[in-house]
Amino acid sequence: MWIKRIMLFVGGLFVMSLGVGLSIKSGLGVTPISSIPYSLTLASGANIGITTIIFNAILVFLQIPILKKRFKSKRLLQLINTVMFGYFTDLSLWILSPMPGLPLDVNFTLLIVSMFLIAVGILIYMPANIAPLPGEGVVEAISLAYNKRFSKVKVCFDTSMVVLSLIICGLFTSDIFGSVNIGTILAAIFIGIIIRYLTELYEKITGKSITVVNKEN
Repeated sequence: MWIKRIMLFVGGLFVMSLGVGLSIKSGLGVTPISSIPYSLTLASGANIGITTIIFNAILVFLQIPILKKRFKSKRLLQLINTVMFGYFTDLSLWILSPMPGLPLDVNFTLLIVSMFLIAVGILIYMPANIAPLPGEGVVEAISLAYNKRFSKVKVCFDTSMVVLSLIICGLFTSDIFGSVNIGTILAAIFIGIIIRYLTELYEKITGKSITVVNKEN
């Protein structure tokens, strides 16, 4: 049982990292969850690795007041997951590195594929119930605390990340769109929607549900 869960968890993270890698290769904007660290890097000049770690740590500890007594120490594993996901993202970019520069229409196709891969990765690794990435961890915590659908909270959360990125860049840099491009905005809107439709399609075909929000957490 544990071996299967670990395999699903690692496999889901890798699929998701491929999606992030494709979004980066498309050149149409970073993912919403990465837009805040990138904005902080542009504003402060700090290394993006440092801003990513700080931001993810904040997201982990933000789950404490959201879940209150329902917060379990297991959720602190999210900090370790961030390192694993970072490695997988670097690996995905290395795998995709031979890909040449592509025309705009192909880059949009890459962006669409990347959104599907990110959504599929989330649907694979979240039900393994080991520990989510901090971004999905916050979404799961809000879904659990307020009994809201994961996909709906995901859209709202990703959209808020984009808005905060615009505010940070607008206040502290010379380019309000420094960390946000069309791909960032489309990902904020559609990844949560794709998760919802894939979940409904899976349930319709198999008659089984995908447990994205793990209530025992």
